[in-house]
Amino acid sequence: MIVRHETIYQKALLIDRFIEFYMKAKKRKRFPRKEAGQVIKLLFPNSRNVGEGAFKKVFQISSRSRDLALKVSGEENIRNDVGAYDRLPKNIRNRCFAKIYWNTKYCLLQKYGKAVRVPPEVIGSLKKKVKPYGLSDVRVANIRKVDGKFKIVDANTR
Repeated sequence: MIVRHETIYQKALLIDRFIEFYMKAKKRKRFPRKEAGQVIKLLFPNSRNVGEGAFKKVFQISSRSRDLALKVSGEENIRNDVGAYDRLPKNIRNRCFAKIYWNTKYCLLQKYGKAVRVPPEVIGSLKKKVKPYGLSDVRVANIRKVDGKFKIVDANTR
């Protein structure tokens, strides 16, 4: 299997192993967001924490070619993000949604988008395009400018 951004992928697998070990050792059911963030800072010293939602923590990391977003969260939340991306047909997927390269159990690598003011007509247009595929929660906080275009970076399928 060929994986884009292989070095980052290997580090993400290490993060997964750390999270599983930590949760097992501490007998915790909840995802250790703070501790996962500390491990990311160790593995990616130039990373920046660019956001934190109710369920995910997002870090901007760099590869040789571009800036990327590494999202860490519980397994169900990562699956939901990938599911939302996969629901869109391939011919419109990367036009509406920021490309997701791969995911592990607790990590997801996505194209990084800059937070900018989103015009109301863009929000309406994106909502209209993805509604037939069961995507919801398309709002200003979940839209960013990726490669010069407004794209969804987070949506729900629930």
